[in-house]
Order: sequence, then C-alpha cells, then structure tokens
Amino acid sequence: MKKTLLAGLLAVSACFSIGSTSFAADATISTPGALPSEVSEPIVSQAFFERDIYLKVGQPGQWYSGYTYDVIYSDGACDIGPDFLVTPVQPGLTVVSANFGTYVILFKFHVS
Repeated sequence: MKKTLLAGLLAVSACFSIGSTSFAADATISTPGALPSEVSEPIVSQAFFERDIYLKVGQPGQWYSGYTYDVIYSDGACDIGPDFLVTPVQPGLTVVSANFGTYVILFKFHVS
C-alpha cells in the first residue's frame, strides 16, 4: 500500500511539474525591437540669448516679437502692453523673456 501511495504521489507531482513548465512556456513576455518614432527622435534643447536695449523716457513705444513673453523683473521702468508693446516710463530696468519656440531671448530694457 505504501508503494502505491508513493507511486500516486510521484505521478501527481510529475503532473504538477509538467503543467507548471508548460504554463511558464506559454507566458513569455515579448519586448519590442525598436522604440516608437516619438521616443527615438533626439530632444533638442532651446537656445538662450540675451539682448540689452537702451531706451529713454519719452520715447514712443516699440513692438517686439515672440510667441509668448513673460515679465521677469520690473521696477516700473517700462509699460509692457498687449502684443509686446514696450513703452519707457521712468528710469530703471525691466527684464522680459520672449519665447520663439526653438530659442528664448532675454530682453533687458535699460531706461534712462
């Protein structure tokens, strides 16, 4: 009886080991050979430029270009209007960053 019980346990363990290896063989994880084109394109960093502009109080306003612009610092020297219209108001400094897509220009408006 012990021999038949032992033979039965060996048969059951053999079935489990065969079954587990066949499941493991079916559950393979495939990895893609190449990355999508969006990821494989090189990332281009933006270029950064600075420009000092000297203005005098009383000069008429001038338009400057850029997709978007942000006033970084201003002590009230310039009035920055819509469409990046810069008008000198009083002596001082106004710093504006203008984004052109592939590059950024940091405008420093020095008003005397």
